[in-house]
Amino acid sequence: MTKVEGLVRPNTGILAFALLFAACGGEEAPAVEPAPETEATPEPSTPEPEPIPEPELQQPVTLWDGGEAGREIEGVDARREGFVLLDLGEAWVPYLLTEHDPRTGEHQRNTYRETYLALATEQFPEDHHGDRAENDKYLELYGILPNLSILRERLRQRMSLTCADELDYGPLESFEGFVAYRNNDRAQRDARRFAALERQIAGLVEEAGVESAEQLDDSTLGNRDRGRLRVYREQVADVEAIRAAQARLECSGFFEGKGNYVRGAMDWPTHEALAEFERRHRIYGWGFLGRDTLPMLQKSPAEVEREAVIRVLTERAMHAAGVIEDGSRSMVREGEPRTYEGADGERHPIPNLEEELRERVIAAFGLETPESTLAFLDALELEAGAHHIVALEGPELPEYYSQAMELSVEIDRGDIWYEFPYDEEGRERAQPVQRRPRLTIFTTYRGQKIPLARFGTTIGGWRSESIDGHVMWKYKMSEIGPRVWHRIVASPVWLPPESTPARELLKRNPNWRRDGQRYRVNLHETGPSYASAYGLVAAYHQKFQETADGIRLGGDEGIRTHGSVDYMSIMRRHSHGCHRLHNHIAVRLMSFVLKHRPHHRQGMQRMAFRRDLEHDGEHYQMAIDEGGFVFELDDPLPVNVLEGRIRGRRQTPITIPLPKWNEEVGAFVMPDGQTVTVDRMGTITPITLPDAGVDAGVPDGGMTSAELADILPM
Repeated sequence: MTKVEGLVRPNTGILAFALLFAACGGEEAPAVEPAPETEATPEPSTPEPEPIPEPELQQPVTLWDGGEAGREIEGVDARREGFVLLDLGEAWVPYLLTEHDPRTGEHQRNTYRETYLALATEQFPEDHHGDRAENDKYLELYGILPNLSILRERLRQRMSLTCADELDYGPLESFEGFVAYRNNDRAQRDARRFAALERQIAGLVEEAGVESAEQLDDSTLGNRDRGRLRVYREQVADVEAIRAAQARLECSGFFEGKGNYVRGAMDWPTHEALAEFERRHRIYGWGFLGRDTLPMLQKSPAEVEREAVIRVLTERAMHAAGVIEDGSRSMVREGEPRTYEGADGERHPIPNLEEELRERVIAAFGLETPESTLAFLDALELEAGAHHIVALEGPELPEYYSQAMELSVEIDRGDIWYEFPYDEEGRERAQPVQRRPRLTIFTTYRGQKIPLARFGTTIGGWRSESIDGHVMWKYKMSEIGPRVWHRIVASPVWLPPESTPARELLKRNPNWRRDGQRYRVNLHETGPSYASAYGLVAAYHQKFQETADGIRLGGDEGIRTHGSVDYMSIMRRHSHGCHRLHNHIAVRLMSFVLKHRPHHRQGMQRMAFRRDLEHDGEHYQMAIDEGGFVFELDDPLPVNVLEGRIRGRRQTPITIPLPKWNEEVGAFVMPDGQTVTVDRMGTITPITLPDAGVDAGVPDGGMTSAELADILPM
């Protein structure tokens, strides 16, 4: 017997052995006296170890994968471990409009941030910002990303459209042409003629006993019917594509408020509906039917709204990851990737990080279909004015990335014409351009200048300028050579020089009968505004000198690289010398620069700008008391503006103002009333028109630019 804590219990080892012996066929075991019954005593238990508590996360962030919200990860280390921290909340703004300095912890108010957030949720302030935005309606094209709550409601509404199931996309998918709006009367006339022609061809089809016009044998037709069939076949693809586009636009409500359209005609209502469709879906087009708009028209209403969700989330992810590579510099030519040499001595391709982020956004949130996209959005708790930070697995960044990258910018001015662009009768001269102006951002790594992204931009050209109260032409030069960016200004303000015509700074007042003035000061032109002359952000070009102590900053020539609301002018038209970018590209570029260059915040600019504007005998007061929000780079970023390729005979710019063509007089007219001719080299020659005299103060014969410089102000 074994004693445990004063109690007696049988020796279970001996008992077990005896039973085992009997069971195995051995001799009969001797009888064992049963032990007296005792009170059962439990076996002592070994205490289980206390579970080691998981360390508390300092900044817990939910990791999304496969369309589901999964485990929480440590937000402090997320970026270092290859995750992207993405803000899905209604309070998202680009870094340029943030008010908290992560380096110092200081809070500095950005007065445009509140306006941006209101416009992002389609809340129109009761001021000039709201007036303009309510008219533009969809602002993504202008650089204001819509919030997810807006995109959720748009998607839900489009998925409820019963008419979407009846749309025929065939004519749009097979269409390879281009249809532009010309004028309303012509569009209606052409539609009526085609409708009559269509009835005639239908009669021929019925008479021939075939199923369609394609099956008609024109050799069996008379000359008149053969001609009708030829015209029908030339026009039918255009008309059917317009009809399909009209059905697509009507189903989505884009004809609301635009009046009745003529079926099959590119009339004014159809043109306006297409333009609104383009604005909603960030399509850079003219409201015409062609390659810019067709890819989106070929998608269902729900599918294009899914694309909008992906596009906005990808743009936010580009900002969050601090990347710029969009594929524009990933290829040397088709099929041949652009590479750089890594630390391992091998060549590595420059990635398209925008495309990689797009794919990861789709995979992480499960955005493969409109239905799954709406389910994702419905699962989010989107509170007004709140952030909602989540994580997703990010792409592998190239080894040339670091917190402080050696960045530089190069602006190629492309093809340049310095000749006067009007002939002796005021008609525009042909000045063809093959190479358009482009801006490229580089990083230097291991002695290599690596191009990361390239964007279309603008350069200076002939612009209107007020010379002693007379509007003339002046060539506005985009100065060439090395410069630097030292200041980047968010929500910038443009201060118009005295040479800016007053009319350009005014807009018509819809309430002029009540207010008593026909115009208002155009505060959108000056800013801050997405529609301002500088858009949402501007980087200032400055001269500089390199000294033994570093860079000494020089003068400001008034040249900027900035955003622009005039999105169709990029690469197509001239500026006053500045380099314009699409607003969202300008915001992306400058945010990338600030992400990878040490900088400090100066905050809002204070100013007291006043200017009296006089137009049509009325006076207006322009008053600007505050500029934009200033960031200053600790080390200025190098910018080199290339000369470009000079076209034509003139190799230098014309530096003097030149007169404009006067339709009533039928000549170019100088400020003093003298009629002149102007040749392509900028030489001015006085002329005498019938029944017109020559002012005595103007010399006879032609004047060169140098001679005229003594007469007109520069």
